[in-house]
Amino acid sequence: MGTLSNHLDDPVRLNILHEAALLDTPPEEAFDRLARLATKVLGVRIALVSLVDRDRQFFKSAVGLAEPLASARQTPLTHSFCRHVVQSGEPMIVSDARLHPILKDNPAVPLSIVAYAGIPLVTSDGLVLGSFCAIDTDPHEWTREEIEVLRDLTALAITEIELRRANKAKDRFIVMLSHDLRTPLTPAFLTAAVLIADPNLPEPLRSDLELIHRNIELEARMIDSMLDLTRISHGKLRLHIEDIDVHEVLRASAAMCASEAAAKAMPIRLELRATRSLLHGDSAKLQQVFCNLLKNGIKFSGPRSEVTIQSSDGLEGELRVEISDKGVGITAEVMPRIFDPFDQGEFTVTHRFGGLGLGLAICKGIVEAHSGSISASSGGRGRGTIMTVVLPSAMDPSCPGETPVHIEHQPSHNLKILLVEDHEDSLHAMSRSLRKLKYQVTIANSVSTALRAAAVHDFDLLISDVGLPDGTGLQLISELLARHPIKGIAITGYGMESDITRTKEAGFQRHLTKPVNFRNLHKAIQEIAL
Repeated sequence: MGTLSNHLDDPVRLNILHEAALLDTPPEEAFDRLARLATKVLGVRIALVSLVDRDRQFFKSAVGLAEPLASARQTPLTHSFCRHVVQSGEPMIVSDARLHPILKDNPAVPLSIVAYAGIPLVTSDGLVLGSFCAIDTDPHEWTREEIEVLRDLTALAITEIELRRANKAKDRFIVMLSHDLRTPLTPAFLTAAVLIADPNLPEPLRSDLELIHRNIELEARMIDSMLDLTRISHGKLRLHIEDIDVHEVLRASAAMCASEAAAKAMPIRLELRATRSLLHGDSAKLQQVFCNLLKNGIKFSGPRSEVTIQSSDGLEGELRVEISDKGVGITAEVMPRIFDPFDQGEFTVTHRFGGLGLGLAICKGIVEAHSGSISASSGGRGRGTIMTVVLPSAMDPSCPGETPVHIEHQPSHNLKILLVEDHEDSLHAMSRSLRKLKYQVTIANSVSTALRAAAVHDFDLLISDVGLPDGTGLQLISELLARHPIKGIAITGYGMESDITRTKEAGFQRHLTKPVNFRNLHKAIQEIAL
């Protein structure tokens, strides 16, 4: 353990408090259980897990605390005994606060906060975040055994806090890793796409480039899977709810997986018998689920096997979808954990087929976000697998609107684009691709060079990376908007909801996550600038 950091205003201590996402969060049973145990074992009225912020104390757990403090779950530091524990870094044991030289004038004393025993919540790196404390409304002579019990409960509370810190650190690592992995994929992805579209390309070379493009896309999907899992684990998966026909989603999923099935001479059989196929849901997310299940069925089956998609009416207005294969199957030992993240079943299967073990965990999160359920059944090794998704159907679906007509805009020779990217290969790949479509493109590799270009030319559209050597794309678009109206497309390796919100608030109309699919970039340009 390092040197104690116990100053109330210590920025490192305060940063950890906020980064650990403990302040202003709902009660959690893990902490409440420890506080309840303290009241029962020590025979006291109140037990708190108190986190001391710059100007207040927040109660992560507040067992036995009277109203209105129980609902508020915080007090100003003027009412805090725990602040003294944080400042000293030592336990504070008080039999009667009314007689204590420091505490007797505390405004909490008239509220029947009399006896107090608080143990500092000290992290593994020596940061004092608050206090685990036991409180009684009458004088209490604390015994050595009681203090030891309180120390043990404090250690368990710290373990819970450290677990949350570790999860936050993991999330930050995944976000940073995804950014660093995405950036070098962009130039290769764009260059391959442009070359594939060249009608004069020799066919053998086209096949090789399609292989490269396909595998870059696969790598991007694996990165997306890590981020999806993070969103799901924090309850931040965003759904775009609309009235959809699941049969259409299933047909689209089958079409997306057709080439993989054809490579193994496997038919995908559609038996869509449900009479209630409409539901309220996110078609893209559900297609992600069904594609994943289909791809698994294809991957884990031998050549010339088959995969079947069946739909039927379930009980109580539910829609039931079954995707079955005749592949390697799932053993009884593996079945209980197939939806666990990073679990890949038996080693021999993992070694043969590969994968991250995230697909089914993500499917489960998406289906449950739709108030549905997903399950698996198998007769065992070599007996195939049936994956069953049950979703609530829309009994009285709203009338679908007219299908929007897609108008293909032709590139505008007059559209002036300022393209800003500090990754040199990405910058040149994107500029070449845009110029092939006859856009007028000016390139820059920093905020300062972009602003110098904007001082000389008027641009219709800014396409900018967010992270730049001398600032951010957010600062850049704010500066440009202060000069004159301009549309913006943000391009970044960060794709969490908070990242998208920040770019939209800064003034960008679109947020594209690397590696950039050129079709999506071209579509975004058409939608906002033409």
